[in-house]
Amino acid sequence: MRTVMRMKRTSSEWLKNEIIKYIVRMGLRPRDKLPSERELAQMFRVSRTTVREAIKRLEERGVVKVEAPKGIFVASDLHELSFYVSLSIKFTPSRDFIIDLLRARGAMEELAVELTIENSSKEELRNLVNTLAELNLVDPDQDMAFHRKFFELSGNAVLMSFFEAFYDLLSAIWHPPFVERTYGRASLPYHNELLEAILQKDIDTARSLVRKIIETDIKVLLSSSPEKLSQDHQ
Repeated sequence: MRTVMRMKRTSSEWLKNEIIKYIVRMGLRPRDKLPSERELAQMFRVSRTTVREAIKRLEERGVVKVEAPKGIFVASDLHELSFYVSLSIKFTPSRDFIIDLLRARGAMEELAVELTIENSSKEELRNLVNTLAELNLVDPDQDMAFHRKFFELSGNAVLMSFFEAFYDLLSAIWHPPFVERTYGRASLPYHNELLEAILQKDIDTARSLVRKIIETDIKVLLSSSPEKLSQDHQ
């Protein structure tokens, strides 16, 4: 079972995020100077070693620049916060959990599809539809690639980050013994209708079809035996 560990409050990754939040809250801009290593250590109650590690990470990402002996300076307006969604912590591969996961993904995918339509030209959508139409959606991995594409093209970095956060978990579950390979087939016709709605830039219909895909998969899961999802995993 894959687990996601929470960041310790003394870790350099945690401190990296805290320094970024400090930069944002203080309204610092490129070339503005940050507190010294000693001051940052006192401010966040961590060791100077942890400060150095966090600053190194920020410098690698182009957020700050260290100029010895002058100090630490903001290097860019672009900041990156790392966060973890604890969807994979000690989960039980039960039918109810899979349904909850599908509903959460569906809600995000509706928005992803809407943004994909809004942010893409007719030609871009035509290329997208042609590419996705070639996928063999009976294969769980290719079905996942189908849905992932909308998050990639949404232009919303937060949506894509959330999708990535539970991508591995959903990919692992949407396979035997947790889910039969035939479970997704009932919703296949709606995938084709979704592509047509996207091509027509019909946002309302596209969102409705995303819901139909999710609801159909859930209906199939509900009609299955609860024990079937986990009996082979015992």
